[in-house]
Amino acid sequence: MAFVEHLKDCTECKKEYQELSQAWHALPFDYTEIEVPESLKGEVLGFVFDHERKSGTEPFMAKMSKLVMMLKSQFTPVSTSIVAVLLLAIIGLGIANVQEKNRHAENIPIEILTAIPLKAANQSHPGTNGIAYIVQQGSEKNLVVQVHELPGVEGSQVYQVWLLKNGTRENGGIFKPNENGSGIHTDLSACRRADF
Repeated sequence: MAFVEHLKDCTECKKEYQELSQAWHALPFDYTEIEVPESLKGEVLGFVFDHERKSGTEPFMAKMSKLVMMLKSQFTPVSTSIVAVLLLAIIGLGIANVQEKNRHAENIPIEILTAIPLKAANQSHPGTNGIAYIVQQGSEKNLVVQVHELPGVEGSQVYQVWLLKNGTRENGGIFKPNENGSGIHTDLSACRRADF
Protein backbone atom coordinates (compact mmCIF):
# COMPACT_ATOMS: atom_id res chain seq x y z
CA MET A 1 0.00 0.00 0.00
CA ALA A 2 2.90 2.37 0.75
CA PHE A 3 4.40 1.64 -2.68
CA VAL A 4 1.09 2.37 -4.44
CA GLU A 5 0.86 5.70 -2.59
CA HIS A 6 4.47 6.45 -3.54
CA LEU A 7 3.75 5.73 -7.23
CA LYS A 8 1.07 8.42 -7.29
CA ASP A 9 3.62 11.15 -6.52
CA CYS A 10 6.95 9.86 -7.98
CA THR A 11 7.23 10.12 -11.78
CA GLU A 12 10.58 8.26 -11.95
CA CYS A 13 9.22 5.20 -10.13
CA LYS A 14 6.01 5.31 -12.15
CA LYS A 15 8.00 5.28 -15.42
CA GLU A 16 10.24 2.41 -14.24
CA TYR A 17 7.20 0.43 -13.05
CA GLN A 18 5.54 0.79 -16.48
CA GLU A 19 8.70 -0.42 -18.26
CA LEU A 20 9.04 -3.42 -15.97
CA SER A 21 5.35 -4.26 -16.41
CA GLN A 22 5.68 -4.21 -20.20
CA ALA A 23 8.72 -6.49 -20.03
CA TRP A 24 6.95 -8.86 -17.66
CA HIS A 25 3.86 -9.13 -19.87
CA ALA A 26 6.01 -9.68 -22.98
CA LEU A 27 7.90 -12.68 -21.54
CA PRO A 28 5.34 -15.34 -22.61
CA PHE A 29 5.75 -14.27 -26.25
CA ASP A 30 9.58 -14.47 -26.26
CA TYR A 31 10.14 -18.16 -27.04
CA THR A 32 10.57 -20.31 -30.09
CA GLU A 33 8.16 -23.18 -30.53
CA ILE A 34 9.85 -26.47 -31.47
CA GLU A 35 8.05 -29.22 -33.31
CA VAL A 36 7.65 -32.35 -31.16
CA PRO A 37 9.02 -35.47 -32.90
CA GLU A 38 6.37 -38.09 -33.64
CA SER A 39 8.48 -40.85 -32.09
CA LEU A 40 8.60 -39.15 -28.64
CA LYS A 41 5.21 -40.41 -27.48
CA GLY A 42 6.02 -43.99 -28.52
CA GLU A 43 9.42 -43.88 -26.80
CA VAL A 44 8.06 -42.56 -23.50
CA LEU A 45 5.01 -44.79 -23.32
CA GLY A 46 6.96 -47.79 -24.62
CA PHE A 47 9.48 -47.40 -21.80
CA VAL A 48 6.69 -47.11 -19.18
CA PHE A 49 4.71 -50.11 -20.44
CA ASP A 50 7.82 -52.24 -20.92
CA HIS A 51 8.97 -51.47 -17.35
CA GLU A 52 5.52 -52.32 -15.95
CA ARG A 53 5.39 -55.55 -17.91
CA LYS A 54 8.83 -56.64 -16.65
CA SER A 55 8.13 -55.80 -13.01
CA GLY A 56 4.63 -57.32 -13.10
CA THR A 57 5.69 -60.61 -14.69
CA GLU A 58 8.67 -61.21 -12.47
CA PRO A 59 7.80 -64.33 -10.44
CA PHE A 60 7.53 -64.17 -6.71
CA MET A 61 10.38 -66.64 -6.23
CA ALA A 62 12.69 -64.47 -8.36
CA LYS A 63 11.90 -61.48 -6.15
CA MET A 64 12.54 -63.56 -3.03
CA SER A 65 15.85 -64.85 -4.37
CA LYS A 66 16.93 -61.25 -5.08
CA LEU A 67 16.03 -60.33 -1.49
CA VAL A 68 17.95 -63.33 -0.12
CA MET A 69 21.00 -62.44 -2.23
CA MET A 70 20.88 -58.86 -0.96
CA LEU A 71 20.65 -60.07 2.65
CA LYS A 72 23.51 -62.53 2.08
CA SER A 73 25.71 -59.73 0.87
CA GLN A 74 24.89 -57.69 3.97
CA PHE A 75 25.11 -60.40 6.66
CA THR A 76 27.34 -63.39 7.27
CA PRO A 77 25.67 -66.74 8.05
CA VAL A 78 26.70 -66.43 11.71
CA SER A 79 25.25 -62.92 12.14
CA THR A 80 22.08 -63.96 10.29
CA SER A 81 21.50 -66.90 12.63
CA ILE A 82 22.22 -64.72 15.70
CA VAL A 83 19.67 -62.13 14.52
CA ALA A 84 17.10 -64.88 13.84
CA VAL A 85 17.61 -66.41 17.32
CA LEU A 86 17.33 -62.98 18.96
CA LEU A 87 14.13 -62.19 17.07
CA LEU A 88 12.59 -65.52 18.10
CA ALA A 89 13.66 -64.92 21.72
CA ILE A 90 12.14 -61.41 21.75
CA ILE A 91 8.85 -62.69 20.31
CA GLY A 92 8.76 -65.58 22.78
CA LEU A 93 9.52 -63.36 25.77
CA GLY A 94 6.88 -60.86 24.67
CA ILE A 95 4.21 -63.56 24.46
CA ALA A 96 5.26 -65.02 27.81
CA ASN A 97 5.19 -61.55 29.42
CA VAL A 98 1.64 -60.86 28.20
CA GLN A 99 0.45 -64.27 29.44
CA GLU A 100 2.15 -63.74 32.82
CA LYS A 101 0.55 -60.31 33.24
CA ASN A 102 -2.88 -61.77 32.49
CA ARG A 103 -2.30 -64.65 34.92
CA HIS A 104 -0.90 -62.28 37.55
CA ALA A 105 -3.86 -59.88 37.26
CA GLU A 106 -6.29 -62.78 37.79
CA ASN A 107 -4.51 -63.92 40.98
CA ILE A 108 -4.33 -60.53 42.75
CA PRO A 109 -7.02 -60.37 45.43
CA ILE A 110 -9.37 -57.40 45.58
CA GLU A 111 -9.25 -55.56 48.90
CA ILE A 112 -12.00 -53.22 50.10
CA LEU A 113 -10.26 -50.13 51.49
CA THR A 114 -13.34 -48.08 52.37
CA ALA A 115 -17.10 -48.60 52.44
CA ILE A 116 -19.23 -45.45 52.42
CA PRO A 117 -22.98 -45.88 53.16
CA LEU A 118 -25.32 -43.95 50.86
CA LYS A 119 -28.84 -42.79 51.69
CA ALA A 120 -31.51 -40.93 49.76
CA ALA A 121 -31.32 -37.14 49.75
CA ASN A 122 -34.97 -37.03 48.63
CA GLN A 123 -37.18 -38.08 51.56
CA SER A 124 -40.00 -39.13 49.20
CA HIS A 125 -37.99 -42.35 48.61
CA PRO A 126 -36.81 -43.34 52.12
CA GLY A 127 -35.99 -46.93 51.11
CA THR A 128 -33.34 -45.86 48.60
CA ASN A 129 -29.86 -46.78 49.87
CA GLY A 130 -26.53 -48.04 48.75
CA ILE A 131 -22.82 -48.35 49.43
CA ALA A 132 -19.81 -46.86 47.67
CA TYR A 133 -16.69 -49.00 47.92
CA ILE A 134 -13.09 -48.04 47.28
CA VAL A 135 -11.38 -51.26 46.28
CA GLN A 136 -7.77 -51.98 45.47
CA GLN A 137 -6.36 -54.71 43.24
CA GLY A 138 -2.59 -54.54 43.22
CA SER A 139 -1.66 -50.88 42.77
CA GLU A 140 -4.94 -49.99 41.05
CA LYS A 141 -7.76 -48.36 43.03
CA ASN A 142 -11.37 -48.38 41.80
CA LEU A 143 -14.67 -46.91 42.92
CA VAL A 144 -17.70 -49.19 42.98
CA VAL A 145 -21.15 -47.69 43.67
CA GLN A 146 -23.96 -50.12 44.47
CA VAL A 147 -27.53 -48.81 45.02
CA HIS A 148 -30.93 -50.34 45.84
CA GLU A 149 -34.56 -49.28 45.54
CA LEU A 150 -33.90 -46.35 43.23
CA PRO A 151 -36.97 -44.79 41.62
CA GLY A 152 -37.41 -46.20 38.13
CA VAL A 153 -36.26 -44.38 35.02
CA GLU A 154 -38.06 -44.17 31.71
CA GLY A 155 -36.76 -44.55 28.18
CA SER A 156 -33.21 -43.28 27.85
CA GLN A 157 -33.05 -41.74 31.33
CA VAL A 158 -30.07 -42.75 33.48
CA TYR A 159 -28.53 -41.95 36.85
CA GLN A 160 -25.27 -40.02 37.01
CA VAL A 161 -22.45 -40.36 39.57
CA TRP A 162 -20.68 -37.14 40.57
CA LEU A 163 -17.22 -36.97 42.15
CA LEU A 164 -15.97 -34.12 44.31
CA LYS A 165 -12.32 -33.00 44.40
CA ASN A 166 -11.20 -29.77 46.05
CA GLY A 167 -14.77 -28.48 45.90
CA THR A 168 -15.08 -29.12 42.14
CA ARG A 169 -17.63 -31.57 40.77
CA GLU A 170 -16.62 -34.02 38.09
CA ASN A 171 -18.65 -36.51 36.11
CA GLY A 172 -18.05 -40.04 37.42
CA GLY A 173 -20.16 -41.81 34.82
CA ILE A 174 -23.73 -42.99 34.32
CA PHE A 175 -25.69 -46.17 34.98
CA LYS A 176 -29.22 -47.46 34.59
CA PRO A 177 -30.81 -49.50 37.39
CA ASN A 178 -32.75 -52.71 36.74
CA GLU A 179 -36.52 -53.04 37.17
CA ASN A 180 -36.11 -53.59 40.94
CA GLY A 181 -34.26 -50.27 41.29
CA SER A 182 -30.86 -51.87 41.89
CA GLY A 183 -27.77 -50.78 40.03
CA ILE A 184 -23.99 -50.89 40.15
CA HIS A 185 -21.39 -48.56 38.66
CA THR A 186 -17.62 -49.03 38.51
CA ASP A 187 -15.26 -46.14 37.79
CA LEU A 188 -11.66 -47.25 37.25
CA SER A 189 -10.12 -43.78 37.39
CA ALA A 190 -12.31 -42.16 40.06
CA CYS A 191 -9.76 -42.60 42.84
CA ARG A 192 -7.32 -40.34 41.00
CA ARG A 193 -9.98 -37.72 40.34
CA ALA A 194 -11.76 -37.38 43.71
CA ASP A 195 -11.08 -36.94 47.43
CA PHE A 196 -11.35 -40.28 49.27
